[in-house]
Amino acid sequence: MRVTDHRIVDISAAATQRNQSAVADVTQQLSSGLRVSKPSDDPAAWIAAQREKVRAALNDGTSEAIQVGSERLTQTDGVLSTLAGIVSQARELAVEGSNDTQSATSRSDIGAQLSSLFDAAVAAANTTDPNGEYLLAGSKSLTQPFDSTTGVYSGDSATRGVNTDTTSTQIATTAGSNLTATNGVDVLPLLKTLATAMNANDPVTVRAALGDLDTAVKQISQVRGQTGAHMAVLDSAKAAHTALATQIQTAISDNVEIDAVSAASQLAKASQALTVSQAVTSHVLQLLNPAK
Repeated sequence: MRVTDHRIVDISAAATQRNQSAVADVTQQLSSGLRVSKPSDDPAAWIAAQREKVRAALNDGTSEAIQVGSERLTQTDGVLSTLAGIVSQARELAVEGSNDTQSATSRSDIGAQLSSLFDAAVAAANTTDPNGEYLLAGSKSLTQPFDSTTGVYSGDSATRGVNTDTTSTQIATTAGSNLTATNGVDVLPLLKTLATAMNANDPVTVRAALGDLDTAVKQISQVRGQTGAHMAVLDSAKAAHTALATQIQTAISDNVEIDAVSAASQLAKASQALTVSQAVTSHVLQLLNPAK
């Protein structure tokens, strides 16, 4: 079969066009960093990447919830730490005020200090999180849990959990009920009782409260331990989700992003092929159209 001059030119031009397209494609990939930017580039890889992106979105949502829960527990631990310090100070003052050498006036002075400690304890126990919810209120998180006058708790014992994976939930709050008689003594009302007795120059009631103060110290310590355990679980879950996020991103990259070294090599080869095809086309045209 005879190959016409036009056919030779067409074949040469097609080769040049293919090589130009290859150079353009690889150049675009190097510029964008993507091997697959649309479904038609590689349907299987594109679908796989989309699935991983859905996993990433779900993982990000879970990680955010875990972070919020962790921050809430950290803030709660700070509140409990403050309460522990207040109760310890109150016990020292109670021991001092229970001494028979104290006068009514000196007990009144101690009572004033205890009243200030009670106010500080109520303020700490009624701390809110950044969303305005009371940390220790249980499910009644929009209602102040501890009465500012008596210290009596009006919340409940409910806790809130966060999903740490598709099947597991971890506690992310601490209820103020842990500071009531259901778990030992009513911690805040005890401080109020102590201040009142000291102001009334009633060392008998003060002495009777010393054992309850010891219980309160242990009670708060136990609650802090439970809160710390919940924090540790959330920290572990947070680390796991951070690692998973890295794995997912790697999977997405493997599906759609270029290998820069490989792409650079492909560009060099495509550029060389283009140079050759252009030279061949030019030579063919010279042969078909010799200079006169």
